[in-house]
Amino acid sequence: MSDEDFFEDLIKSFPILKTDIEEEDRYMIYMRMEVFAGYTNKLIEENKIPEITKCFDFLESKIDLMSDTLKNALNVSYCEALLLGKNANIMAPIVRIMPTKLSIIYAEYEQYYEDICKRHLDSGQ
Repeated sequence: MSDEDFFEDLIKSFPILKTDIEEEDRYMIYMRMEVFAGYTNKLIEENKIPEITKCFDFLESKIDLMSDTLKNALNVSYCEALLLGKNANIMAPIVRIMPTKLSIIYAEYEQYYEDICKRHLDSGQ
């Protein structure tokens, strides 16, 4: 799946994001993924579980089709925004509703981030 196809499908599934995604240059994959992360974070803040599940299911259906760039954007733009964003302290129950592939990617990114923090603390900086 091309990056452009992914975002076209995203806009079809979530038309409310059309303007914000299209405002970003089509080559700014990370910024476009950040738009989706911001939308998901808003839904989490509002505790809209069916809509959150729809976001997660969309990603789950695309993971195996994503380019390496999209997979990286999923990690550093989407997962990081959930892990470190304004809802970080309420993510535990949200992670439990993630489908399998997405939850694994999220958990791996969370471990990666924890390892970075530990190395930083261990270095005394």
